[in-house]
Amino acid sequence: MSKIEVNEIAARTGSTVSLASGVTPSGFVPTGGILQTVNNSTTTATSTITASGQHSILTVSITPSSTSSKIFITAQASCQVVSASNAIIASDIYRGTTSDTVISRNYDGPTGTSNAVDHYWTAHHAVVDSPNTTSAQTYTFSIGRGSGGTTSIKTVGSAAHPIVMSAMEIAG
Repeated sequence: MSKIEVNEIAARTGSTVSLASGVTPSGFVPTGGILQTVNNSTTTATSTITASGQHSILTVSITPSSTSSKIFITAQASCQVVSASNAIIASDIYRGTTSDTVISRNYDGPTGTSNAVDHYWTAHHAVVDSPNTTSAQTYTFSIGRGSGGTTSIKTVGSAAHPIVMSAMEIAG
């Protein structure tokens, strides 16, 4: 394979520089541009969760191409919450597993609700992480009971309500 090294490529007056169809230049993504995207989804509902603690529902793994890259993570799940007094769902995004670093935490749901009433809420996240590495990173989306008055929770999971998670590498 041949190699041409130059400091600058300039178009002739009145023309533009173009690449052959299907060719993508590497190294030309500006700061803030998306370098890669990884998605995961399921339409399978989780079993009813009555235990305390966070329970993993979906993961994505991404390998940053530079230590200066940022990772933009989004996640969403429709959930059913049953309560004795407060129907609160706690949802987290972890870098790693549910025993590693929490990078986003949300609590959603009404307070002062009636006993044994089903409530439906969407757990959602949009967060930027700075892992400062080129090693593969796994992000975990989890849910848990958000208050002592929350009896149980589960994801709805269906074709109409998929559980989704994405990670996008942003050029730093």
